[in-house]
Amino acid sequence: MATLGQNNSNIPQSSQVDPAQAQGAQIPLQTFSLPQFPPQAGALKALTLTSDIKLDDYQTLLSESFTIPPLPPGIESLTLELFTLGYPVGWLSQLADRLPNLKSLVIYSQLFGGVSEESQADGVEFFKKLPGLRALHLLDVFAQPKFFESIGPYVTHSTDEESARRGLMFLEINYTVQHSDPEFLGKIQATELNSLVGPGLVTLAFNVSEADVTDDPEDPTNNTEKSAEEAAKDGVVALNRTLGSTLVKALTDEGTRPRGLRVLNSTLFTLTTTQLQTILEKQKALMVLNATLEVDNHETFKKDILSILPSLEYLEQVEIVANPSLQFFLAIQNIKHKAFENTFPSASEIQTLGEKCKRLSSFKADILRSSAMQTIEWEKKDDKWSGGIKAAKAELKITELE
Repeated sequence: MATLGQNNSNIPQSSQVDPAQAQGAQIPLQTFSLPQFPPQAGALKALTLTSDIKLDDYQTLLSESFTIPPLPPGIESLTLELFTLGYPVGWLSQLADRLPNLKSLVIYSQLFGGVSEESQADGVEFFKKLPGLRALHLLDVFAQPKFFESIGPYVTHSTDEESARRGLMFLEINYTVQHSDPEFLGKIQATELNSLVGPGLVTLAFNVSEADVTDDPEDPTNNTEKSAEEAAKDGVVALNRTLGSTLVKALTDEGTRPRGLRVLNSTLFTLTTTQLQTILEKQKALMVLNATLEVDNHETFKKDILSILPSLEYLEQVEIVANPSLQFFLAIQNIKHKAFENTFPSASEIQTLGEKCKRLSSFKADILRSSAMQTIEWEKKDDKWSGGIKAAKAELKITELE
């Protein structure tokens, strides 16, 4: 990937990529003005714009003029990174004008659309001007209320004369859990995300992920002993099950439900097994399923799962993220009670499930993806299932009071 910018002349010649050969370019921006592209960069297919703007200067630059010169017309993929506080009014819509053939968009780590009504309107106009967009990845992207709802008509299938478009095939929304922020889930416009679901989707991911950690054993964040307080900040959190109804409606309503969905990751939302069953009755072509499910009674939960999944003829991979009730959480603390083990398929049960779902090759389950809790993994190779319960990767350390 070529790197372009005002200081490009300072890059050693040996590390620069011939613009005529480059398929992608990354531009670190210290202002909102883009550099002029050389004529030989016309073959570019992908462009990454990364904010290198000092926080002290950001607010001032939002009100200053900017220039966006003509961009290579073949650009089909755009990534916008780290524009924490948004963009000047008019910047996004002008950028869209320069990218008439854009098909894929990645937005990472920012308050998209800013905070003012004018900047939000420009953000909506940006999507309105991208009729060919087929893939959208929103990674740790937050927005003001009504923003996601407003862009919904421009990313889903439409036959309206003004907004006619095929809509998205691939939609990924991911939030990295922020245990230090008690308002984290409240900042997600959860009731609006269903507005982005449309009939053309093949892959849909509403995912919640853990914060990155290194593999360095000396890194204190990788301590294998965790206090009760640290364990509470391990793994992920998910939206309350009452919000799951918005996702159920989007995936089952005749006007919005995807017609050929193959991959569904709904782990951001907590669903009941009844809600999951309702979804799967309309989404029978799934090959990959990741879901956060409320677990209260382990006996009824297992029965529900083993009766729901066989309806999916093409199912290959399953991950269940268990969101435990208080009763279930207390039960799994004592491993001798085998509450966790009795919640998910045993060796014989996974064998039976595999006979019904003949393409199934992987089944995983955990407690909110916590390393301080047991997990279960079953894998099929050469028509044989192997695996089972795995011990917690981190030891829960209980400190006695003196």
